Parts: sequence; structure tokens; C-alpha cells
Amino acid sequence: MLRRALRHDASRLTLVLTALVLAPLVLTSSGCDERVDAQASWYDPSALLANLRPEDRREAAERVGPLDALPFYDLELRLADDQRTFELTEDVYYTNTLGQPLDELVLRVHANDVGETPQVAVAGVECVDLACQVGFDGRSAITLRFATPLAPSGRVRARVRLSGTLRHLEPSRTGLFAQAMEGMTRLGAGGGASRHGDYGLLAESEGIASLGNFYAMVAPRRDGAWVRREESTMGDLGADRVAHFRLRLRCARGSRVAVSGAVTHEESVLARRDRPGYHEVRAVAGLSRNFAIVVSPRLHAVERRVGGVVVRSWYLPEDRADGERVLDDGAHALAIFERRFGRYPYTDLDLVEAPLVGGAGGVEFSGLVTLAKMFYGSGGAGGGGPLGALGGLGGGATASMRAPMLEFVVAHEVAHQWWHGLVGSDARMHPFVDESLAQFSSITYVRDRHGEARAQQEARRQVASGYHMMRMSGEADGPVDRPVAAFPSELSYAGLVYGKGGFVYERLRERLGDEAFFRGVQAYVAEHRFREAAPRALFDRLATGASAPEVRGLERRWLEEAHGDEDLGAPDPTALLADWMPTGGLGNLGGMLEQLLGGALGGAGAAPNAPAPPNAGTPADGDAAPQDALRLLRQLGR
Repeated sequence: MLRRALRHDASRLTLVLTALVLAPLVLTSSGCDERVDAQASWYDPSALLANLRPEDRREAAERVGPLDALPFYDLELRLADDQRTFELTEDVYYTNTLGQPLDELVLRVHANDVGETPQVAVAGVECVDLACQVGFDGRSAITLRFATPLAPSGRVRARVRLSGTLRHLEPSRTGLFAQAMEGMTRLGAGGGASRHGDYGLLAESEGIASLGNFYAMVAPRRDGAWVRREESTMGDLGADRVAHFRLRLRCARGSRVAVSGAVTHEESVLARRDRPGYHEVRAVAGLSRNFAIVVSPRLHAVERRVGGVVVRSWYLPEDRADGERVLDDGAHALAIFERRFGRYPYTDLDLVEAPLVGGAGGVEFSGLVTLAKMFYGSGGAGGGGPLGALGGLGGGATASMRAPMLEFVVAHEVAHQWWHGLVGSDARMHPFVDESLAQFSSITYVRDRHGEARAQQEARRQVASGYHMMRMSGEADGPVDRPVAAFPSELSYAGLVYGKGGFVYERLRERLGDEAFFRGVQAYVAEHRFREAAPRALFDRLATGASAPEVRGLERRWLEEAHGDEDLGAPDPTALLADWMPTGGLGNLGGMLEQLLGGALGGAGAAPNAPAPPNAGTPADGDAAPQDALRLLRQLGR
């Protein structure tokens, strides 16, 4: 599933004006009147590792080197009682581990990389323990220019003050049908479109506040330089190397909080005459690639222990049955992946229902994943609403489609705890490394839990279907391994990275056999645990002995060449839909879906009185995907 970028009018105007005022200017010049010895004031990493399992806590320094040389983000966050705005004071601790003097350090607020206007305003930045000047580009990049270059192993602490607005999402937008329409509209847009990447990760809806990538983090480096902006906002933004996090959150009394890492303290404070009441949560997340929070007074949770890990499913009370199913699926996925790939590193794994948009099925963070509300019972996929209006198919058919979708998404997002959570990779330059592996991992989960026949079915309808939809819409086959910005559209990105790429691992498993293949995967994980792997490192691990030529041949065929139609079969829209329909259910489905889709497109090609989803709107100029889908559906009636 597509995922991530980054987790009213008056407040937006304030943010825009703030950005315009600050953008090209020097925000702050710190001469450090109260000069502090950075070594004496540095952080203690031992207090930040409570989220790690005992084995990983013991091995941490061996894996990553000195623990106090990792970036550390100390977050003090206040979320307004209405969950619409927040204020953040953040201390960023950075050690120069690059082996050369640094003239500057760049921080990024990735939430501002997406959308038409920034959601997060920079209220102030300063260096605490050395002299620097600070510049802000008005969008996401904050530059700290040092008066004296930061020597190798030198340290700096920056204090960043941010304020932000959570985007409000109408409940009608988070349902399955509405998200299907929105996803199709996005798929036809070019890779540089600003709408990409905004999956509602910094948003609130129906009492749920989601905060993902809301803080400033050390920017990635590429080719010896800081990355200040993205050529494309498709795919994943944010996570790079492992770091430490500490949170102190204050929010409304009665809130339930799901958070990355381990909660170390939680209390509700009653209101007093001179002070309003609040709920406070403190948490730490050592050796994590990112950090996220979901807050709601309506969240409920069920949990289960799997070995040394507590798996926890958070859900709205009306979605209890789906919440319990997610817990069961997540627990099985964790057990299967530990057996196949190696030990999960954290003490907790939280699976959280959230109002994602943009067609995203789920979003992964270290130790926490969010799952789209559209897959839960209250997400509009039941008997009411447009999908329930599909004539004789009724809500039961849509529910039977929804359950395997949700299960597959759960497996995919849990797999991301390994790729690129535990084993890091460059998700901007080589997105196939984590996404294609997560798709293959989901097929592996289905095979190990439900058998070969079901695995083949899900591989066709939840993986290969992405490639076939791309081809039916006129997009060309091509290399899977390329930078995000090199894909011409989200349809191409999804079709190749998600729809085609995972099958290279299926073919390798078939050729090498389960024992040799998964032995190689486990060695790959062990070698790169908490580190970053080269894009072809797994193939290097598997290409040994007599099997090397065949492994390299499959690597080239699936990642560099264009044999998708030959390897995955020619696209067949009828077969594509038949995979999801009960026996005898295909019938007049093409005509019914044509009516519904035509209504969503503002009546173009729709039958008289065809139902239209609420707030459907019309596609933007140049968005061809919905029209292509309508054309394909018309073929079903022929």
C-alpha cells in the first residue's frame, strides 16, 4: 500500500506570513553569552533505551558505535485541547561523525515538504553552546552556519521552537470509496505534484489527532551535501539514520495516547483554580528512525504478548471487531517475520487506526504503524454508502474484500519494522529496497499462515494488480530500481515498486529454496542491524557459489529491465475484478461501477441519476487516471 509523507484558514494565513517574513532572513545569531561546555552538557543515552529488548540493549554500542554520537531529539510538545494546534520546543543534539569539518548543519521539518502551504511555523532557532547564524528557506530547511567549523567529533545542540496546525479531515473523506477516488486522482498526476506525500499524517479527524514527522530532524546527506529539498514528494519522506528520541507530551485530560517507543510515565492532572487540567505522557525511543504520536479520547486498546514483545491494537469503540482482528493479524505477522528474518528489536509494537487519506493504506514508524480508517467497519465500506449500493452484491461483498485488504496492509506495515526500520536504506534513491521487500514479506506472511493457494491469490490481487492497473492505464513497464523522482507518476511508482518489484524475491526463493533463501535474508539482517544497507546488498548476500549467475540474472531482469508483461501476464481487467468477486458476482459489476465512477467524475459518462459520493468534487486538469479507470470499466460490459 502507498503510504507516507508526513505525520483554519486564519491559522494557515499566519503560517504563510510567518514563513514569508522569515524565509530568506537570518532568524537568530547566537553568540552564546552563557557559553556552555558541550561535552559537560551532553545527553546520557542509557536512559533512552527502555524501548529496546534486552538483547538489543546489550548489543547497541557494538552495532552503531558510541551511543551518544547518534542524533538525539528531545521533544516537549503541547497539543491543544481541541487537537487542532500544537507548540513544540525541541533540543537537537548532533555530533559530527562525517570525518571532516562542517561549516553548517541542516535540519528539515518534513511535514512542510507536502501540501500547498506549510503546516508548521518556525518560531525560533538558536545554537545553545557555540556561535552560529540560522537561516530558514520558508518551507522545510533550517540551516545552522557555524562561526567556526565544527570539527570531526565536535558537538552542537540546537534549540528549535515550532508551532503547527493539524489539517482537519472531513469524515466523508476517509471512507473506502472516497479514498479509492482520491487515490485514482493522485495516480495520474506527475511526480512533482505538491499533493503527493500528504497522507494526513499531521491531521485530525473524528477526535483522532495524528502527528508524524512534525519535528525538525537532521537532514539526509547525499553526494557529500545536505539535502535541502525534494524533487518529488511521492513515497517516503523523513526517516534516515537511527537516532534517539525523548518526549514529554501534554494534551487534554481523558486522552489516550499511542506513541513510538516506551512510555515511561503517564498521569492525568486535575484542574485547579489557577491551572487547567491536562494529561501528560513521557516516552523514550532509542535507536529509532522516526517518531510518531496518535492522540484521542476515543481510542481503545487490546494487547497480546508475542515472546518478549507487547503487540497492541488501538481502535475506535465502534470498530472493536476489526481492532481485535488487527491484533491477531499483527501478532501472527510479528511471529512469522521473527522466524523468517530475525529478532524484532523493540519491547512494543503499536497498530493504530487513523484517518489516513491520499489512498494510503498504512504508514510505518519505528515501533508504531498507523492503519487507514477506511479498512475498519466505520470507514464507510459497509452496507451504507456508495459501495453498499452495488446492487445484489451488497455490503457483505465489500466486507469480504475489506478484511483481506486490511490483513495484507497489517503484514506490509509490520514488515517495514525490518525494512527500512531495522535495516536502513535510502528510500528516496532506491525505494524498491524497503517497499518491494515489504510486499514480498506480506506474501510470505500469507503463505506461512494460510497456505500456498491463498498466497498466490493475494500475490495476484494485492501485488501484481498494481502492475496490471499501471499497464491498463497506458503507463510503460521499466526499471524498478530508480530514484523516486525518476518515476513519471504515482501510478508508475506504485505499479513498478509495489506491483512488480516484490516478485524478484519470490523468484529467488523459488530458485534457491526456502532454506537457502531465508538463511541469506537472516544473514543480511544480522549484518545491517540498525545500520544502512547498500541497495543491492541482499543480492550480494544471495549471489554465492553456483547460484550466483542465476541470482544476478534475476536481479537484472526484475530490477533493471522490462519483462513485466511476460513475467506477470498481460493485463486483463475482467480477471482483475474476478479475483475479488464471489462466484457469480462479476455479472453487471462493470456497469454499476461505471455509474458510481461516472458520478464521482462529475457526471461525465455516468448514467442518469447515478449516485455520487459526498464531496466528490471533480478531478484536476490533466488527471487522467479516473478517466482511464472509467474506460477500463466500460470494457467489462462488452
